[in-house]
Amino acid sequence: MSLSPAAVRRYGRQIALPEIGAEGQLAFGDAEVALVGDGVSVDCAARYLTASGVGRLRFVTRADWPQQLGDWLESLRGASVVVRAGFEDDAMVRASLRLGIPTVVMRARREAVDLVAFRRHGPCPHGTRDFPVAASASIETEDDVAGALAGSLAATETLWILAHPADGPRARHLRLPLDGRNPTAAEIPWSPECFLCGGTSTEATFS
Repeated sequence: MSLSPAAVRRYGRQIALPEIGAEGQLAFGDAEVALVGDGVSVDCAARYLTASGVGRLRFVTRADWPQQLGDWLESLRGASVVVRAGFEDDAMVRASLRLGIPTVVMRARREAVDLVAFRRHGPCPHGTRDFPVAASASIETEDDVAGALAGSLAATETLWILAHPADGPRARHLRLPLDGRNPTAAEIPWSPECFLCGGTSTEATFS
């Protein structure tokens, strides 16, 4: 496949970037991103992804929020990347990992923006995921300014995953403090402590 003349005109600046190019832009157009949650961060991420040429967006809002792992599996199946707002629970992350879908989870608070990205691998899908940040925040409490920043960062991470699906760390946690401190980044290791698969499961392989 090749880009149409209209697409080249519209996305010419992106295509000119060596990190994206024509191949990356084609990947954007073929992708379907599932956006999970509500609020400023999701709205901002959606606008950014649409403007960048992502083909389809699928919204999972609070009104139809699944409660069980099996329901999450059906809700997310077929997505290229999942973007989630909030760290309230890990059912969605476990479902996306089990389906082998790269996942970006964002949290926007007044003091910091957190981003956890699972690219090619993540924790074993049979186990419980303990995030490196507190899991008590909810999307209703996100700060609007931080939410806009979180949405932009999550969309950028999503585009990078789509353009470079086999590059980068398996999983990482990014924190951007909004109080003047320096940003931090830490890779999240694969967790082999699983009685079901011993860490050899291929269900969470993104490559």
